[in-house]
Amino acid sequence: MSGDNADDEGTADFGDVRGIEREYGRRRALSVSWWQIAVTVVIGGNIVLQVTTNPYASRRWYVITLAVIVLARAVPAVLYRQRGRTIVGAQGITARDAIQTNTRTWHDVYDIRAELSANGRIEKARWTTYVYGNDGCRTRLPYFDDWQLPDFHAELADLRAVSALHRGMAWELRPEVEDRIRRRARDRKIWGVVGIAALVAVFMAFVLLA
Repeated sequence: MSGDNADDEGTADFGDVRGIEREYGRRRALSVSWWQIAVTVVIGGNIVLQVTTNPYASRRWYVITLAVIVLARAVPAVLYRQRGRTIVGAQGITARDAIQTNTRTWHDVYDIRAELSANGRIEKARWTTYVYGNDGCRTRLPYFDDWQLPDFHAELADLRAVSALHRGMAWELRPEVEDRIRRRARDRKIWGVVGIAALVAVFMAFVLLA
């Protein structure tokens, strides 16, 4: 099945379950709760209302900023729906998201792991999949989760078994790589806290200037 057909039909071509060639695309609706869409619609409607009715030109700068923020969230979501793919082949594994395409060759793949979603209360998927490199960096595999794949854990086990043959080695833990993974996880948490603090500061600035 070609990538274009997968886009049109919203399906995933798994190929031969015993082979390495396979592609994971959207099979079901996106793993997003209805209230996220509702919040985006409400914010967007308020922006349109403010731009068209607010008589104070000096306040329009923050309305425009809000519009940019909403677009920065909405546009990647639309692109992800159209472009998102996890492509597995003899040479390696490719994660194609809304904008970027990240490919790791098998000799550079350290592990493929299922992890409980950090956004479990927001997304419908409970389990998501990441490919880890020898450098400790991880990349989320689009549409490889238990929302899109009914037999998620079985599919992951099959992929790991088949890809181990192409890696030329069994899946085993290496302490030095595990240390890199832990350090990067710690850094993500720190930057996450910094990002939330920045968003709160921007929101408070909008409230005070409104």
